[in-house]
Amino acid sequence: MAYQVLARKWRPQNFEEVMGQEPITRTLQNALIAGRVAHAFLFSGPRGVGKTSVARILAKALNCEAGPTPHPDNTCEICRAITNGSCLDVLEIDGASNRGIDEVRDLREKIKYLPAQSKYKVYIIDEVHMLTKEAFNALLKTLEEPPAHAVFILATTEPHKVPVTILSRCQRYDFRRIPTGVIQAHLAKLAEQEGWNIDPEGLALVARAAEGGLRDAQGFLDQVVTFGGDGVTVPEIARILGVTDRGALLGALTAIIDRHGPDLLSLIEALYNQGQDLGRFYQDLILYARHLLVAGLHPEARHLAAVADTEWDALIALARRTPAVHLHNLLSVLLQGEEDLKRAPQPRLALEVLLLRVIHLEPVLPLADWLARLDTLEKRLEAGHGMASASAGAGERQARPSVPAAMEPAASPAAPASPAAALPGVPEDAGLDEQWQAFLQFVQEKENGPLYGKLAQCRLVGRSDNCLKIAMGRPWNANGARHEARLQELARTFFGPETTLEFEVDAPKTPKKTPAAPKKPLDMQKLQQQALEIFGGEWISATPGKEEPE
Repeated sequence: MAYQVLARKWRPQNFEEVMGQEPITRTLQNALIAGRVAHAFLFSGPRGVGKTSVARILAKALNCEAGPTPHPDNTCEICRAITNGSCLDVLEIDGASNRGIDEVRDLREKIKYLPAQSKYKVYIIDEVHMLTKEAFNALLKTLEEPPAHAVFILATTEPHKVPVTILSRCQRYDFRRIPTGVIQAHLAKLAEQEGWNIDPEGLALVARAAEGGLRDAQGFLDQVVTFGGDGVTVPEIARILGVTDRGALLGALTAIIDRHGPDLLSLIEALYNQGQDLGRFYQDLILYARHLLVAGLHPEARHLAAVADTEWDALIALARRTPAVHLHNLLSVLLQGEEDLKRAPQPRLALEVLLLRVIHLEPVLPLADWLARLDTLEKRLEAGHGMASASAGAGERQARPSVPAAMEPAASPAAPASPAAALPGVPEDAGLDEQWQAFLQFVQEKENGPLYGKLAQCRLVGRSDNCLKIAMGRPWNANGARHEARLQELARTFFGPETTLEFEVDAPKTPKKTPAAPKKPLDMQKLQQQALEIFGGEWISATPGKEEPE
C-alpha cells in the first residue's frame, strides 16, 4: 500500500474531529438537525484550517443513508465513496483550472439532472476566487436559484476577490487560524498513535512554525520524522524547519538588555556559519521581543505568548530587569529596522548594525519618574535657598552690635509711624523707588509668578498716609478679583494693615506730527546736467524748435 502523509491519513471524517472551528461545525450541525441547510455556502479562511474537509463532511451529512444527519456514520456505501473521492454526486472542482465561462456553462447544463445514487448533488468549488468575471456572472442565476437537489460549497483563501453579487447569495463562514496550543496537542496525539516519541518542546516548535495551519503542521511533522525518526532533538527540528532556536533568541535579547555587544556579534556569527536565514532570525527576534513585552505586563497574559513554560519563566525574569517603557521602545525600533534589513545588500552587516544600535538605545523613563525627580530637585533647591538665607541673617546679626534692652526705645502703639520707618529692611529716609524695590522683592519671594511680572512694569509715584499710588507702565491686566485681592493682601502685609492701593493709568503719548516741508519747484537745468553726467550724450529738446522751459 502506498504511503500516505499525515494530512491525508488523519483527515477529519466527522464534525467532532475538526480542530479549532467549533463555532462553524456547531452551526452546521444545528442546521442539519433543524432542516435549515442553505443551498450555497462560502468557506473562507487561511490555508490548511479545514475548509475542504468540512465541505466533504457536510456532503456526507447530507447524503448519508441515515441522513441528513449531523453525525454521518462513515460506514455506508455513500459515505465511503465520498471519503474515497469516487462518489458521482459530489463533485470537487478546482477553480484555478476550471475558471472559464465554458466550464460554468457545462456545470449549468449538468446540474439539472437528478443525483445518480445520493439525495443531493454537492458541488465543491475550491479556490473560487480564481474564476473569471464572465464565469461568475454566468454562475449567478444558478447559484441564486439552484435545483432542489443541488448544494454549492465555495472555498477560498481570498474572499475579497469574490464579487459581492456572489457573496450575497451564499452563507459565509470564516474559518480562523488554529491556536498553537491546539495544534501542539493534536500533534502529540498523532505522535502517540504513530508510536513516535518526540519532545514536547519540539512539537511546540513545529506548531509555531505552522502559523495556525494544521495541514502545514502535519507536513512539518512528517518531514521531521523522516529526517531523524522519533529521536530527533529540538535543535535539529529548528534546523530542519529553518526556524531559529529559542535559546538563540533568548540569548540575543539578554545581550541587548545587558548591553553586551560581543555576545550578540558572536551569536550572529554562529548563526551565519550554520547557514541560518538572518532575515528569518530577525523576524523571530521581533516576535520574541513581543513575548518579552507581554511577559512584563502581567502574569495573567501567559496565554498571549505561544512559548513553553520554561521560556515564559525566563522571559518574566528578563522583563523584571527592564522598565516596560523601555521594552516598548525596544520593540518599536526593531519593527522599524525590519524594512531596512530587507533592502540591505549585505544582510549580516545590516543585522549587526541594527542590533548594535538597539543595544545603545537609551532607556526611556516613565513620566511619573521624571516628575518625582523634578519634585526632589525643587525640594533640594528650596532647602539650599533657606540655608543660604539663614546664614546671611546670622551674619547680619553678628555684624550688628548688640544693644541693651534698657537702652532700646519702647514702641508706642499710639504714635504714628513714618511712611518708611515701619518697612522691614528699608532705611527711614528711603525714597519711593527704594520702597517700591523692597516691595517688589517681597512679592517675588511670596508670589513669584504673573503677579510679580505685572508689578515689575509699574512704579510707586506717591504715598500719602496709608494710600499708595502706583503708576502702570502698560495697561493693567489683572486676572480677576483673585489677583487684586492677593495684591492688596501683600501690600497690607508689607506696608501696614490699613494700606490701600490706587492705580493710575498713564495715557499713551501720541507722537507729534512734523509738518511736511513744502516741495521745491523742479529745476530742469540741474536735472539735465545730472542726466548728461550719468548717461552722457547730447540733450535734445522733446519738441523741435521749441526751447526748454526754465
